[in-house]
Amino acid sequence: MQTEPKAPTRAAARMSGEERRAQIVRVATRLFAERGFRGTTTREIAQAAGVSEAMIFRHFATKEDLYRAIIDAKACSSGPAQACGQFDARLGMVAFAASIEDDADERRFFVDLARHFLECHEQDVEFLRLLLYSALEGREFFRLFWEQQVLPMANLMRAHVQERQRAGVIRSDLHPHLIGSAFIGMIMHRSLVDLIFDPERSLFRISTEQAAHDYATVLFEGIAAGAAKPTKSGKARKKGVRPKKEISKNRKQQHTSRRKT
Repeated sequence: MQTEPKAPTRAAARMSGEERRAQIVRVATRLFAERGFRGTTTREIAQAAGVSEAMIFRHFATKEDLYRAIIDAKACSSGPAQACGQFDARLGMVAFAASIEDDADERRFFVDLARHFLECHEQDVEFLRLLLYSALEGREFFRLFWEQQVLPMANLMRAHVQERQRAGVIRSDLHPHLIGSAFIGMIMHRSLVDLIFDPERSLFRISTEQAAHDYATVLFEGIAAGAAKPTKSGKARKKGVRPKKEISKNRKQQHTSRRKT
């Protein structure tokens, strides 16, 4: 449901320059999230903020400047943009720590990571709507977010997976980028379905904590009943199934035994 622009107020006229700029960003973010970028004009933003349209352009010469300001504001608050920013620090502390020595520690890392992203999405649904509108409308906002947040995060994730592959904790026969994108894809699917497409949760209901644990489980164990479990060598081995080398060795022994008899 769209909201009508608010009329100018006296209180608004007493704001400082920084306060005014922040107010315009908040109002623009709300209107963009409700109506899309094409459906929102600078005049409507000015009316909702209680200022003149000239005041909007005094603080933001172009719409790209306003897009950048929104991304910067979100990066400093709780939300998807902050999740990407904090990912760097979280990954730096955990990915190369000596404490991560096996798949159990690695699983906990991915559980924490999933929980972190899911909670950030829940705290700022508005920003998710902004990203969708921008991507669909081909706006500069999404390109800026992609370059400033998504690409750096993807590179960090790939670097982490590669490091754990070299350590023998994660399978090395899979592309590191695909592993990372599969994990993030599960998280994004839940956030989009639960928060945008199906906020009534008619499809399914599952807590954030349970989702974080289940996604990490799917990543590490798969979904098959006889899912492969990693061994010390880092190679997967299904329960009750012998490695090919072992089977080949036994067959040779049986063949030699038959020739002797």
